[in-house]
Amino acid sequence: MSRNDIVFFAFVAVLVTALLLGLLLPFPNIRYVGQAFTSADGTSMSNAIVRENELIGTSAWKIPPGHEASTQIQAYASATSVLSGQVLQFYVSTQEEGTLYAISIYRLGWYEGLGGRLMLAVVNQTGHAQGYYDQDNHLLVACNSCRVDKDTGLVEANWRPSYTLTVPLNWTTGVYLAKFIDANGWQTYAPFDVQSNASSTYVVVTSDTTYAAYNDWGGYSLYNFNSEETCCSPTADVKVSFDRPYEEGNGSGHILAFEADAIHWLERQGYDLSYMSSVDLHENPRQLLRHKAYLSIGHDEYWTKEMRDGVEYARDHGVGLAFLGADAAYWQMRFEPDSAGIKDRTIVCYKVETRRDDLARDPVYGQDNTRVTTEWRDPLLGRPENSLIGIMYSDFENTSPGFPWIVQPSANSPFLKNTGLQAGRQYGCGLVGYEWDRIFDNGATPPGLQVLGTSPTINDAGQADTSNTTYYFAPSGAMVFASGSIYWTSALDSYRESVYKACAQQDPVVPGMQKLMAHIMSELVIHHPSH
Repeated sequence: MSRNDIVFFAFVAVLVTALLLGLLLPFPNIRYVGQAFTSADGTSMSNAIVRENELIGTSAWKIPPGHEASTQIQAYASATSVLSGQVLQFYVSTQEEGTLYAISIYRLGWYEGLGGRLMLAVVNQTGHAQGYYDQDNHLLVACNSCRVDKDTGLVEANWRPSYTLTVPLNWTTGVYLAKFIDANGWQTYAPFDVQSNASSTYVVVTSDTTYAAYNDWGGYSLYNFNSEETCCSPTADVKVSFDRPYEEGNGSGHILAFEADAIHWLERQGYDLSYMSSVDLHENPRQLLRHKAYLSIGHDEYWTKEMRDGVEYARDHGVGLAFLGADAAYWQMRFEPDSAGIKDRTIVCYKVETRRDDLARDPVYGQDNTRVTTEWRDPLLGRPENSLIGIMYSDFENTSPGFPWIVQPSANSPFLKNTGLQAGRQYGCGLVGYEWDRIFDNGATPPGLQVLGTSPTINDAGQADTSNTTYYFAPSGAMVFASGSIYWTSALDSYRESVYKACAQQDPVVPGMQKLMAHIMSELVIHHPSH
């Protein structure tokens, strides 16, 4: 071998080494971690989410139109989340005794646009008639095991277990839907999260407490609009249980309405993610410190004191926060055990307010006012949401086609660079609604709040309002982003069928907003010097 050959091979060796170690200038955003190249924004060529989404997906997780079960088959899970290797119970009731059914369990993700992967199929299960809720007629039928407390609105199904799942150790963290299909083709869901990847870059928290608050299975929720008439008790509609099926979303709760678009987009980008439920956040809020950023992806309205304290603590210790929906952390709630003594299965929220002078309806008032179930902005608590989020819930509109998202006319943020988004321009159809947040002049707005979007809205009463999209940097160096609209993530992925007829023929995806969100995701995991 000549001297020139030796020099050439030595040069090649140095070049390869430099590439592997991420030292070459053309690759400034790549760093070497173990055996994987991981970008600065938390995406990776080999993280668990990337590897999972390389597997074969399917669209069979969707319930075909016309096959949505109403009374034919209903089901729920024993927990909102489970660790790999742990046991999860499913409780199933068929309308007719002995009806055969099957269970298919899917993980939601990108999977080349198919949106899910089949994880387990179980056939030839014999159904038992344990009762059902007929929502059309507002009747709870033949549920001998059901506990119904009309004084509080608490309903527990308390069915016998139907199927026991031991979650395989190789199941990737994520949002899962168990789909139950009876012999006649009627189908329903029961959702749950699988936890793992405990030190991922980003942690996604699903809004299970809010799913349960709106759930009216059995005739009662925390809302009068979908609960039975309760004329006689001043404390009616103040407790709801996880021990019952979800009426909304064909049993999926709010996942498909408010969270699926974000899940699909995040996994398509290959971000290093883990998932947990809002119950997990309540039970162990310090686990947020294992991650660089926290993502609230849905309608995240009901928070315990532990949740609020934990997210604030994470922010103050450098963890970035992103609120991709709206109306987050509006009500304080508490947990109680269910009738079997299982902790954190009952949600309590009296919805008392200082201005109504009804605080004493909550039994803890006068004993521990920090836990009274009122609005976080109520003077009793004095912790308005915008002190954490930057903005807070303003209003809603249910009948219009929603509103376009408009870039703040004076916006000059570096996050808009190379997105193609132009100041003052409007984007999308129905992206702002049906609930939205805005800036409040209440003395709690974080210093240096930056406005990315200002979108005119009109509420249900015909009054003009505004939705804002914002971010700020906390003294810890953490960034906090808020989209300001429940449907903002529809700009990221086209799963959600528009609830607005005027938008039904339009693709909701806005490439510029996808690029903006990618910039936000990168900035969430970076320490920002004090501004």
